[in-house]
Amino acid sequence: MTGHFIGVPLLFIGFILIINAIWLQGKVETKDVGVFNLIVGVLGFISALFFGLVQGDIPSAASGLLFAITYLWIGVNALRGAEDQRALGYYCVLVAITTIPFAYKAFVGGDLGWAFEWVTFGILWYLFYLLLAKGNTNIMGITVFLTYFVGIEVAITGWMYLYGYWPFGNMWPLS
Repeated sequence: MTGHFIGVPLLFIGFILIINAIWLQGKVETKDVGVFNLIVGVLGFISALFFGLVQGDIPSAASGLLFAITYLWIGVNALRGAEDQRALGYYCVLVAITTIPFAYKAFVGGDLGWAFEWVTFGILWYLFYLLLAKGNTNIMGITVFLTYFVGIEVAITGWMYLYGYWPFGNMWPLS
């Protein structure tokens, strides 16, 4: 059951990343993006609680919370019209650093798909750090591109998990 359940938050996380990429390009309203980020953040938070409390899977709960907090924070900042995003940027570098042991654990556990996903998450969240905390707008193009890429990647992963199909390893973190 868990294999199918994890697909739900992953599908929506992929979607919110795609919407956030469109937002970074200035093509959608900030408050609309804020509402959707809050919805996905709450879904991620509830899913993380499910993994932690019901399934007893603390690593999956922790990894889910890393990203749920990001989306909740983006949502709140968007709705309150925050101009200064440096604190969120510094949080993003902590998430980026945290993806390293998750990628390693997936790799040594035999799941090259999740190892790749964790690496792409880490790179993207590091770009968010550079953009938000350091104000490096020169990386906007690559950040938008990678946000689309990771969004599509995660949405596809979510769909695969919904149907119990994962050809890249052992469906880590579920094994």
